[in-house]
Amino acid sequence: MPWVLVVFSGCVVYSVILTDPRPGLWCSKIITTHMHKWPGPFYARKPEMSSEVGKVRLTYGEQLDLLKRRGMLIEDEVEAAAILSRVNYYRLSGYFRYWQIDPDHQDDSFIDGTSFDAVYRLYEMERLLSHECSMLLASCEIFLRNRFAYHYAEHFAPVASYAHGEGFSQPLPCSKEEPVQERILSDLDRSNDLFVLHYRNEIKSGTSYLPQAYDRMPIWVAVEVLSFGTLSRMIHASGVSDVLDSIVAPPLSMSRRNFPSQVRSFVYLRNRCSHFNRLWNISVSDAPALNRNIANRIKRNYRTFDERSIYKILAVMHHFVQNAGICDDWLGVRIEPLLQANPLLAYGIATPKKYGEMPREVLIDANL
Repeated sequence: MPWVLVVFSGCVVYSVILTDPRPGLWCSKIITTHMHKWPGPFYARKPEMSSEVGKVRLTYGEQLDLLKRRGMLIEDEVEAAAILSRVNYYRLSGYFRYWQIDPDHQDDSFIDGTSFDAVYRLYEMERLLSHECSMLLASCEIFLRNRFAYHYAEHFAPVASYAHGEGFSQPLPCSKEEPVQERILSDLDRSNDLFVLHYRNEIKSGTSYLPQAYDRMPIWVAVEVLSFGTLSRMIHASGVSDVLDSIVAPPLSMSRRNFPSQVRSFVYLRNRCSHFNRLWNISVSDAPALNRNIANRIKRNYRTFDERSIYKILAVMHHFVQNAGICDDWLGVRIEPLLQANPLLAYGIATPKKYGEMPREVLIDANL
């Protein structure tokens, strides 16, 4: 590993290890300092080091230079630099990685023909897909808030009930799972909305409100404060009562057994979209259940998809909003045109792959 001598003020020499091959960029900590006279000036740019040894700040132009040295084609450098000024390099690197030869073993060079424009087109099309999902998921969440409140009040008192855990299954004593009523109380406690203050009584234990503090608040008021995640937990926990049966009954006509996992997948996708996380080539660990005949019909009418793909969640959403009367052909009208316009996006949404497993021809065709 080579040594580099850097002189400051004409006499102080710092010995550093040059670990990064990029010209002019030093990314290792100073090992020792020597006080020597140096016969003549030697100037060097002071690196802007991060707290982590080996990391150095790159300008947008230097980020482009790094991509080019690794073999990426930059069609328009001015536009590419402008993109990097808007979108974090690290965010895009999650996509770049699929075109790299062997990043797990420090070979970050790109396969021949890798195009910045092609990768960025993929990113932009995914943003449009995420927007479409967010719009529909908002309608799904509002629908479920209403339906849960309506049927909970049908079977239990609308007040002095839900905050006490009435109608919900409870975790086993040895379980670390939080009771659903604790999630409800936590969401309500955080709210400072005027309608919550109107219904909330100042009954506390320490800094937390007791369940009795919400005894005047009807369930149809409370659901407007609760997070989608908490609502999902309430739907799942209501399987011990008749509430879940009423929610999935006609005209909604959803599977009682599958419905809790389906709503949970809506929350998962909503969270990814809300935080602008990647959807492409994501394998869903907690995949929603879907009746085989429904899945097969969607595969015949639209496209095939893997069990743990994002597309399976889209298929469940399509089925749900059809039955709920929200949208008649969401996949056909809003989603398939986006996927057909970018086959690379479609491939990663319907058949996700890990790094290094995506067919080379799919990546190369994306650059055409």
